[in-house]
Amino acid sequence: MVYDYKFKPCGKVKAETLPFSPGKNINPNGTDGPLTAKVPVVLAEKEVQIDVEACIDIKDDFFEIKRVKKNVFLTQCKLLPNAGQKDCDGRLISGKLFIKGFVEKNIEYATIEECEYADVKNGLIKHATAKVPFQTVTEVFFDKPPVFKFRSRVKEFDYFTKDCHKKEECDETLGKLLCETGFEEEVFYLERPFCELEGARIIELDTVKEDVYYHADQGPSPYEDKEKCYEDKEKDYENKFGRLIEKMVVYLRIKVLQDQQVNIR
Repeated sequence: MVYDYKFKPCGKVKAETLPFSPGKNINPNGTDGPLTAKVPVVLAEKEVQIDVEACIDIKDDFFEIKRVKKNVFLTQCKLLPNAGQKDCDGRLISGKLFIKGFVEKNIEYATIEECEYADVKNGLIKHATAKVPFQTVTEVFFDKPPVFKFRSRVKEFDYFTKDCHKKEECDETLGKLLCETGFEEEVFYLERPFCELEGARIIELDTVKEDVYYHADQGPSPYEDKEKCYEDKEKDYENKFGRLIEKMVVYLRIKVLQDQQVNIR
């Protein structure tokens, strides 16, 4: 008997050896003495505490939560510098920082199947990714105040004129030239302050709740409202859950910066 083996091609590798190219090292030259540079300057740095409570409906029957991996993302970090406090000389001491973002949670859980014997439980390991949003406003005190100027008021100037009513008359009108008017206005274009998220620390308490999954043919779900998501209902099976109630305390370490022109000595 002759066997005909057919192998499926899985891929190819193509490589080449690159030749060596000699070169010449060049010493970089710089300007000696005091310099003026435009660099990011740290205005303030703060650790912000945000308290969040969320209800995550996984829409799947699970037995227990195996692991939760979390990442923090900021979608908004805006500084309102003139909304804070000022000292006796009118200089800015603090500003309001508007923060908005979400905690992305990858939840690994063990599902549970209906078995004949209660002593043995079978299931699969699945995962679900949920984004828990948050937003808050905090006050930051400046270590170095931002460069902040207002647009100046419009200044108006007029020209003087003397005018005769008629050529044959010698009467003159002295005053403002009505056909021309001058204006002056000063506009400042500032560097917008920006944020850097240096780190995050999350402390949480997760509580599993009973299954709340409903099929579409069963009508509207009574757990669609946020308040009803925290209500209890009778369990059909022991240790069979479908949603997660979590309380989180999120600490964000945020640095506020602005590009400023400074002297380097």
